Amino acid sequence: MKKLMTLAAVAAVLASTNVAAEIKADASLVDQGMVEGRTYHQKFYDKENCKVCHGTNAPSYRPADDTCLKCHKVDKLAKKTARKGEEEWQNPHNNLHYGKEVPCTECHAEHEAKQPLCNDCHTFKFDKHKH
Repeated sequence: MKKLMTLAAVAAVLASTNVAAEIKADASLVDQGMVEGRTYHQKFYDKENCKVCHGTNAPSYRPADDTCLKCHKVDKLAKKTARKGEEEWQNPHNNLHYGKEVPCTECHAEHEAKQPLCNDCHTFKFDKHKH
């Protein structure tokens, strides 16, 4: 009887493992704890969709700027982050040093926290900075 109960318990565990595996197969990489990323880009994390940004399902490098700029237009970003008066050139997307030519990944990252490049030398804040 004890062996029968043990077999029943093992069968129950195996059955629940198979159900969990089926759920995981349809879940996003974020849901499975495999990819940390930004909630506003989560639509790209379904299954193995790294190639949307990295060009491959096994990324080993940062995406190129043109990948970001397919969806995010630099002129629109510069307008959205514009400052007035003496702070005019404190615009991260159109600044005194680099104009509109700062590589996106200098300030932004999808899978890790980053700070604006300007913070290396300046103390002004970018309150709405998204990593």
